[in-house]
This record gives sequence, structure tokens and C-alpha cells, in this order.
Amino acid sequence: MEYSLRAQLGIIKVMNLKPNFSDLARQYGFDRRTVKKYYEGYDGKPKTRNK
Repeated sequence: MEYSLRAQLGIIKVMNLKPNFSDLARQYGFDRRTVKKYYEGYDGKPKTRNK
């Protein structure tokens, strides 16, 4: 995930604004559902897997 998108989502959260996921997705070239997933706290795939 692009660092600038995460930074912008963090700013939006701090300001208690409702983000426009479709607009953010167009700006950064991601799907709107992906942007929403990261807004809600997804950190990415784990670095190691449990065997």
C-alpha cells in the first residue's frame, strides 16, 4: 500500500471527516473497497505464516 495514501487516511481519521473512498481510489489508482479496507485498519498480509 502506498505510504501517502495511508498518511492521508490517517489525517482524515484525526479530523473526524467522512472519506470519499471512490475519489481517493481514483487519485491513488486503487479499488474503492481496498481503500476502505485500509481505512478500517487492515495492515497487510502477515510477514510470516504459521505452520
